[in-house]
Amino acid sequence: MPQMDSSPLNLIDGSAATDWTGEVGEAVFVLELAERTELSRIAFDTAGLNRNQKAPNQFVVEVSESGPDSGYEQVLGGALKMAQNGQSFAFKPEDRPTARWVRLTILNNHGDDYQGFTGFHGYGRQLSQGATMPDLTGKYDGASGLGRINITDSDAGVTGCYEWQQGEFKGVVDGRVLKLQMHQRENGERLNGVFQLVPGEQKLVGLVRTEGSAHRDAYADYYSAEKQGNRANTC
Repeated sequence: MPQMDSSPLNLIDGSAATDWTGEVGEAVFVLELAERTELSRIAFDTAGLNRNQKAPNQFVVEVSESGPDSGYEQVLGGALKMAQNGQSFAFKPEDRPTARWVRLTILNNHGDDYQGFTGFHGYGRQLSQGATMPDLTGKYDGASGLGRINITDSDAGVTGCYEWQQGEFKGVVDGRVLKLQMHQRENGERLNGVFQLVPGEQKLVGLVRTEGSAHRDAYADYYSAEKQGNRANTC
């Protein structure tokens, strides 16, 4: 989490202003989808890098319904342009693959000693609706960032507060993701947050951005906290 300026999370964070960066050479990314999904197209963003030649060139996309380490079949291969967002590769309706895991392999780049890009997107329709998140109600404690956070999860949505800058928030659970609108009363700053529970653990992790920010260093905070109890404190 401290190395968010080069994290693979930047490929799926919804912003074309943040990038993954790594050493040149083959790079493999495995993404678990929330639901079994029929993919209609795949898209890439490669603009916004500090050097255009870092952008990937040749790539391969494989999908699996078996697991993260097995059952993959190649469904797409091609080449990407430098400094161009929204590079889209559509599947014919009769050839649309179904997937629970997507494996992207970058084979090479356009000549730089490092490589990177800013977005990897899949579009289509979900074929199942089983993704859920456990009741989030409780108090959480992180060593830094937002500090202590209190969450109340109800049928009406998610509300709560956090220690830093007397923050408060409201939001919704969308599948396995908690999306928050945040307001810090002390400095008046408004933020957008995306949070998730670590599978199998009572640990909350999240990325927070200043509302409307389009800057390269667009993160206001990264958060990681352990659940300390099932009742939220008042703020």
